[in-house]
Amino acid sequence: MFKPKRMTFQELSEQLKSYERKFGYSTIEFYRRFQNGELGDDDELMMWTGVYRLYLARANSFRAS
Repeated sequence: MFKPKRMTFQELSEQLKSYERKFGYSTIEFYRRFQNGELGDDDELMMWTGVYRLYLARANSFRAS
């Protein structure tokens, strides 16, 4: 059975940096373009979106504490 792995904030940050290096632009620029429908829905781009949303949720939870 599949057991999801909880990523730390540091792991999320490293994963975002990896996507940025691979695709050549920042996560913020990527997300803006993705939201505007400029990039399509490739599996890897969907993963980048998911990682970024987790990153934002984790960052917001730190601020709320």
